[in-house]
Amino acid sequence: MNRPSCPTSPDRPAGTPAVPRVLHLLGATGDHGGIVSVLRGLQVATEGRLRNVAWVNDGFRLERSPALDLRRSPHALDESDGHLRLLVRALKAWPGLRRLLAAEAFDVVHAHTRGSFPLACALAALRRSPPVVFTNHAYARRIGLYRRAGRWPRLTTTLLTPNMARHYGLEAGPDVRIISECGADAFFARPLPVAPRAPGPMRIVGIGNLVRWKRWDLVLRAIAGLPPGIRDAVRLEVWGPTPEDADAKAYAGELLALTGSLGLGDVVRFPGPTRQVADIVAAADWFVLPSTNEPCSVALIEALALGVPVIASASGGNVDIVADGVTGCLFRPDDVQDLTAKLGAVVRGEIRPAAPEVSRESVRQRSASAVAEEYLALYRERMSSRPGPA
Repeated sequence: MNRPSCPTSPDRPAGTPAVPRVLHLLGATGDHGGIVSVLRGLQVATEGRLRNVAWVNDGFRLERSPALDLRRSPHALDESDGHLRLLVRALKAWPGLRRLLAAEAFDVVHAHTRGSFPLACALAALRRSPPVVFTNHAYARRIGLYRRAGRWPRLTTTLLTPNMARHYGLEAGPDVRIISECGADAFFARPLPVAPRAPGPMRIVGIGNLVRWKRWDLVLRAIAGLPPGIRDAVRLEVWGPTPEDADAKAYAGELLALTGSLGLGDVVRFPGPTRQVADIVAAADWFVLPSTNEPCSVALIEALALGVPVIASASGGNVDIVADGVTGCLFRPDDVQDLTAKLGAVVRGEIRPAAPEVSRESVRQRSASAVAEEYLALYRERMSSRPGPA
């Protein structure tokens, strides 16, 4: 396949085979979260076939492995509740991004966050920019702009699940693709459990930041609603960091206070962040994901890859990932009573999930290797059909 010629750079010496280079616009300030994990999985799966470079905020510090190839900006931003703040930061970041693209040759620019969405639109308007891809990782309340962008021929939009496409009123086509988040290949290579569940309390594990929209409080209230004999047979652990913003810190304090006021001190733990996610989840009996409109949870995919059944809200990407009654069970979003009923049925053994092998195979196409092939095909197609970098 013939590709557009690209200028020689220190990363692409003359006379050597070209490995496509992709600039991923993350704007991340910390080494946590699903998008950074996804990029790591893709980096491992495309080693030797793709050069992935991450554009992050100056405050970003590498805390996990493998290392990422970073480019930094003091104005880069990933997310914000304020649309005006997103736009202002994008305007400030724009000159530095243009300088970066002038200094280095990239075959594709791939934006991943709401903070990088304005930059993706601006780049797509430049006819001599590299091809631009925007992956929408959120269920936005204001869908009009994202819907219009999904119909813009010079900007390829990727959505994570069919349910997300329905949310935005978009259909898969040449400029709209459905490509899932991915779990790291290591989770799919780990031996599956073969022994029956050990006697004792049922261990339920959640993985994720202690932020309000994750709805960890919903699980606490649901456990408190169980009859005493059933409640005593449950142990919940929620592993994850508390982000630095004020609301996250306030919410973490509320969770601890709620645990005490509901009398769950012996039932619930918040151990904090961990780098041993695979070990923790593999040792669990069930995985829980209470958030509403979770776009496409990496932790959920990895739990199923480990053969662990899940309890999740019947919303967002969960409805495309969890086979209700087979690989887990779904409860009505934000419904404490329904979650209590499902937890009780799980503890009593009334919900019997399929074998671990079935859970793993249900998300096989969401492994990093499988998703990497989809992105490689998309990148090659865009590179062959659109102008190369200036």
